[in-house]
Amino acid sequence: LDKKIAREMMVDFIRLTNKFNKLIKQPLDFGTGDLLYPTEIHTIDLIGKMRKATVTELCGLFGVTKGAVSQVVGKLSRKGYVTKNRSIDSGKERILTLTAKGRRAFDSHVRLHEEMDRSLVAKAAGITPKQVEQFRQMLGTIEEHVDSYLNLGSAS
Repeated sequence: LDKKIAREMMVDFIRLTNKFNKLIKQPLDFGTGDLLYPTEIHTIDLIGKMRKATVTELCGLFGVTKGAVSQVVGKLSRKGYVTKNRSIDSGKERILTLTAKGRRAFDSHVRLHEEMDRSLVAKAAGITPKQVEQFRQMLGTIEEHVDSYLNLGSAS
């Protein structure tokens, strides 16, 4: 790998990253008439998959604070996607479940990801398993490279 190709790859990677960042911030309608932001639909997705979730469990899965999850859950509750009921075991903890509207958004989100997966598999039909493995190795190398520069601007 020469310097020119390495530089061109990083430019390609940065362009892709910028597009992905734009995509993951874009709100979408998941069949309910409301625009839901990625954090909202992914919260709905986790609650739907778990059937009964708590804010504490979601914090652990998302790797964020209770306050952050509570804000999103509160918004989803006000919009009619999530119900919060007191736990029978612990009166303090709230059990989160999806409403019918929340279930519609969950099902639509699942279908969207299934279609995205189908589309990618179709577009990548001519790529061999060896090429996929090489690509994944290259992604790992790029990630390690980026990691090595992450703390450059912070004081030691």
